[in-house]
Amino acid sequence: MVKKTILWSAITAVFTSAVYASNVLQLSNTKEFDEAIQSNKLMLINFYTTPCSDCEPVTPEFEKAAESLKADNIVLAQLDCSTNNEVCNRYTLLGYPTIQIFRQGRPSDLFPHERTSERIIQFMKKHLVPELSLLHSQEDLEKFKKEESILAVAYLDPADELHLSQWKELSGNLIDDFAFGYVTDKSLASTEGVTEFPTYTIYKRFDELKNVQSGHFEQAQLEDFIKLNAVPLLEPIRPETFMDYIDANRSLVYLFSNSEEMKRDLHNVFFPLAIKNKGKFSFVHIDANEFVSQADFLALQPGQWPAMAIHNFNTGARYPFSQTNDLKDLQKIESFLEDVYQAKIEPTLRSQDYHGEQDAVKVVVGNDFEKIVLDKSKDVFIEIYAPWCGHCKRLAPIWKQLGQVMEDYEGEKKHGILIAKMDGTVNDIPPAAGFQVKGYPTIKFFKADTNTMVDYTGQRTLPDFIKFLKEHSSRQTFNLDASRFHDEL
Repeated sequence: MVKKTILWSAITAVFTSAVYASNVLQLSNTKEFDEAIQSNKLMLINFYTTPCSDCEPVTPEFEKAAESLKADNIVLAQLDCSTNNEVCNRYTLLGYPTIQIFRQGRPSDLFPHERTSERIIQFMKKHLVPELSLLHSQEDLEKFKKEESILAVAYLDPADELHLSQWKELSGNLIDDFAFGYVTDKSLASTEGVTEFPTYTIYKRFDELKNVQSGHFEQAQLEDFIKLNAVPLLEPIRPETFMDYIDANRSLVYLFSNSEEMKRDLHNVFFPLAIKNKGKFSFVHIDANEFVSQADFLALQPGQWPAMAIHNFNTGARYPFSQTNDLKDLQKIESFLEDVYQAKIEPTLRSQDYHGEQDAVKVVVGNDFEKIVLDKSKDVFIEIYAPWCGHCKRLAPIWKQLGQVMEDYEGEKKHGILIAKMDGTVNDIPPAAGFQVKGYPTIKFFKADTNTMVDYTGQRTLPDFIKFLKEHSSRQTFNLDASRFHDEL
């Protein structure tokens, strides 16, 4: 992570109506939240809910950190998600509290450490970053390379304002993850073997030690070049590096082993495959003893090691390699990789074996999701929930009431609207659905005829659900007066 300094302004009363309770900025509504993140180049926000036993200890630690960070003009803020669903539903909040950096209005790194004031202070000071660095000499470059584990440098013609502007914009977008510099001195470029401008180089401490590409590229292509080369060809994955592989945006090949000897054997087989398939897949070792739950998630049977499985982050699809196969059989392995890449293999889909009674809310399982939810003859309003989720538990009676209201008014028969629910902990969303569950509850509306998907981000009350259905229903025949219902979550 880069370690630099930057000047930026804190929120004042001129910009927002939010107030400070001691040193932490209290955000009370959507307007205050939006003003706060737009008015600060860098801030840390604590998303919490009430009641929440895990959230309470954070408050005094957050307060102490805010007091210390005032000297660096770093603002800490907090938002109660129990009264601000509209804001909190925008982001991937898998639980509470969730503490996240916002940079220039955009969500950035999640706080991953023990929630103490000391760790919060350290975390935020590491995220103070400079303007893009112009490197004047070999000494500047070598010093920067020693400081940063991954360094992205653009070698540019001194008169090339177009590519310099592009590089500045890209560095601003990725500055939380990588260090950036640029060189316009042609003698320095020559020392580094650069003869063509622009040239982009990633300096790192693993694999090839550097990656180089020259010529004009769109910004998205440059970003992909950096993120792809920021992960090793084949190394053990750790919780703190997991997001790097998601950013690399390639399906991830997991190699499970339960001993060093087994891991070495896998490495000898798969390292050449990782080189050959770079750009198609990322490859990682994973400890089968420590990460049993990940093996289960990938539909692998416990105790049968070594094993391999692939996870597509974009679609959520998972592809376990048959554990009866030999993981030294290169022909089968390469055929499997290519078939997954070409989408010639159906992904594994978890599906609950549900035999309970159906009531006013249709119970959906993984295997019948496409048949029911993507049925183009009707609109489907579905909640994906987790049994352990507190928000889901509070929503359950309201969702059931919504189903009953729609049944009483013959919602499916007369208006083509079906109310449904699915337990997301034991059922997978098929790739055809076009989304993945990132938090609970997830509420989606699928329109008839087109299967157009609409996210529900409003308040979780019966009147609000009814208003939403009136607005979005395909037939536009559902005209129930929402003001008749006053039960709220």
